[in-house]
Amino acid sequence: MTSWNGVAARKGVPPEVVATLNAAINRALSLSDLQEKARGLGMQARGSTPQEMGERLASDVAKWRDVIDKAGVPKQ
Repeated sequence: MTSWNGVAARKGVPPEVVATLNAAINRALSLSDLQEKARGLGMQARGSTPQEMGERLASDVAKWRDVIDKAGVPKQ
């Protein structure tokens, strides 16, 4: 099992704002001092696109829904 972090915005944020934020976050994630700090914490810091993030989120929701159902965990 792995964990991940992401940045989200409310629905309806203009695409140009999303693109600007995504570019800035990806630039920050490419900085050597940030990469070094992440490695020191046992993390692999990498950026992606809003589309990749959406696909990852959908995939993980489906995967864990299946695990929960198969394990018989009661829904709350």
